[in-house]
Amino acid sequence: MVSEYKKAGVDLNKLKEYHALASNTFQNSGVLKIGHYANAIKLGDKYLAMHVDGVGTKTILALKTGIIEPTGIDCIAMNVNDLVCVGARPIAGVDYLALEKPMDDVVEKVMRGLKQGADEANIEIIGGETAIMPGVITGYDLSCSIFGLSDKLKTGEDVAPGDIVLGLKSNGVHSNGYSLIRKIIDEGKLSLKDWGEDLMRPTRIYSSSVIPILDKIKALAHITGGAFSKLKRITNYRINLKMPDPPQVFKAIENAGVPHFEMYKVFNMGIGMIIFVSKDLKDDIIEFLSKKETVYELGYVEKGEGIKITTYKNEILYI
Repeated sequence: MVSEYKKAGVDLNKLKEYHALASNTFQNSGVLKIGHYANAIKLGDKYLAMHVDGVGTKTILALKTGIIEPTGIDCIAMNVNDLVCVGARPIAGVDYLALEKPMDDVVEKVMRGLKQGADEANIEIIGGETAIMPGVITGYDLSCSIFGLSDKLKTGEDVAPGDIVLGLKSNGVHSNGYSLIRKIIDEGKLSLKDWGEDLMRPTRIYSSSVIPILDKIKALAHITGGAFSKLKRITNYRINLKMPDPPQVFKAIENAGVPHFEMYKVFNMGIGMIIFVSKDLKDDIIEFLSKKETVYELGYVEKGEGIKITTYKNEILYI
């Protein structure tokens, strides 16, 4: 069966093939295997980790709604959240903004968003590039590269049966799945007027919440493109999750025609970051994170393979 996301023009399996092709350029300089949340090189007694990501087609809805600034925050969040997943503390980065034509108002709002995100993540934007590319870009495209430092990387190798899986609440859809969202909007199945503000909420920045307790955390997973399938980057053991009731915007998207199970393969469904912890540290970690985040105890790790998700409708999905 062809997924709704593929019908919208995004084939997740094809993207994995492209990723494999890109890995042919990998010359073993990176410490981590290709395809992790970020990669790193050894630099003296520390690791220099780097990541690059963008905002995707959310920018098209930003122009339609006039809600531009959150995309700047998205750009920072998509990078710092992935960096912290490998155990790195984000430090600084550079941005790249490509425009269809001169758009002073858009540039100003994007830069305000970038600054707000950088301040929240406690990093510096130390440079960047702005390009005007008529015929290549429609509207605007935004990405950035951010680097961080680590004394010890998080690889997921410490995760074991009996560990507890925690989830941090998302701010909404964040910055993934927007080609599918735009498709159902264009088909008249989802109202941008009714859901525009919810859809444009920025990606939550989790790095500042988890950095103080990185040494107590076994592994982290940022839930972005591919949603919960990304947990396979962490461990080959079976991961059992019982998901909470998601924010209403996800139910609106599902009611617009996206199959229930596909929702968990495309969207974060209200959980933006997943954290693996040992059972004996669970309570202390929940208490600390709850000062800034809404924390869910989602499940546990056990012997076996794959990911078992009990959805908010109490249906079972295996990934």
